[in-house]
Amino acid sequence: MIHSIADRAMQSLSGYQQAEVYASEAVVHTVYIDDSKISNIETKVDRGMMARMADGGRQGKASVSLNRESSVDECLRMAESVLRYSPENPEFKGYAMPGQAKIHAPDVWDPKVENITPEDLREVAKVLIENCRVNIPRAQIRVSTNIGCTMNSNGVDVSHRSTLVYGHFTSMAVRDHPGEGMETFHGTHFDLDPVAIANALSDKAEAAAVCREFKGSRKMSMILPPSELGDMMMSAVGSAIHGENVKYGRSLWKDSLGKEVASKCLNITDDPTVRAPLSCVFDDEGTPTERRPIIEGGVLRSFIRDSFCGDSTGNGMRRSSVEAQGAYERTPTIKPLNLTVSPGSLSRDDIISQTDNGILVEKFAWPEADELTGRFGLNVRCGYIIRKGEIVETINNALLMGNMVDAVANIEAIGNDPKQMGVISVPTMSFSDTELVGN
Repeated sequence: MIHSIADRAMQSLSGYQQAEVYASEAVVHTVYIDDSKISNIETKVDRGMMARMADGGRQGKASVSLNRESSVDECLRMAESVLRYSPENPEFKGYAMPGQAKIHAPDVWDPKVENITPEDLREVAKVLIENCRVNIPRAQIRVSTNIGCTMNSNGVDVSHRSTLVYGHFTSMAVRDHPGEGMETFHGTHFDLDPVAIANALSDKAEAAAVCREFKGSRKMSMILPPSELGDMMMSAVGSAIHGENVKYGRSLWKDSLGKEVASKCLNITDDPTVRAPLSCVFDDEGTPTERRPIIEGGVLRSFIRDSFCGDSTGNGMRRSSVEAQGAYERTPTIKPLNLTVSPGSLSRDDIISQTDNGILVEKFAWPEADELTGRFGLNVRCGYIIRKGEIVETINNALLMGNMVDAVANIEAIGNDPKQMGVISVPTMSFSDTELVGN
């Protein structure tokens, strides 16, 4: 159905030298937990399309939900109306050009998700609640099937289908004071473990509930688990390799292609061949994707680009790694398909045992570095102080300061426990030269 709708819209746009249609359909099932009780289970069907066309440097676009027979014609009329009033854009180079597939189709479709029932979701939520030792203030498990189609006047005609599984869980315990925990799950297959998630939520909330405020200040190593490292790496490294930031001179690595930008032990690949939420053969503009080295032995090998930047690397994406709905409403933007940090050989306990003076951060208030500078100053909600290889104290309400771009050049250890965090897969990692400041 999606393909026939896109084809019909493209026929109506045949008078334009440059035109593009993207149509998508998502069936989304969600179970919600509030205060350790299942509060709602819902199913939504989301179907829509976006049309874009160009007349010289002027462009028009519009998107609609496909909820009635006239939706396609309404979308085209709105897009043409936008085109009439849009300014000239001298940087517009046209939409994606067709190309041959460079990889085999990744394993991103799970029949369990396709055939899931509300009772299946209810049972997983019940197991989670029954095995969590503390309160679950809010949580949700969302699974969806996603079908998308891209066609344009250059000859692109590609389709993609995948399943998406996302979970977001919070926990709360009260001991000396309230303590919170959080877990997420990102995947394409329905293989999340509710018992393991419940145990992790309990452990994190109970640890945070007995934290003590950190006093003074100290230079130390920073150990980040995947839950905190994923967003930190994306906001710093992801921004530095972003083609639009390079194009406009905002990237700290804009002149560093072929140069050493990180520790020699760091290897990062954008890998759309594995089970990951955005893995695909063609991106959402229709450009072929491929397994692309980003950093090899600390040396920067590639940036990621969409067709707007020119010479697209197949990273023009509309889809989200956490939400299937609304893909057709989004103009393509540059995204990694699956940044993969090569794991090391050390367990988390090994990293702790070889740390003389450091902090293992269980939870930041919000794990994010500045996208343009890499700097961060983050509130530690729960962290473990390490001295001579032993955890000696559990602390909170301290400010951990450093620079994430500098941190990847000062890696002390890489763990063997990679975890998928949205569009990045990272293990636990240790970095030198950060400062912890307390009251």
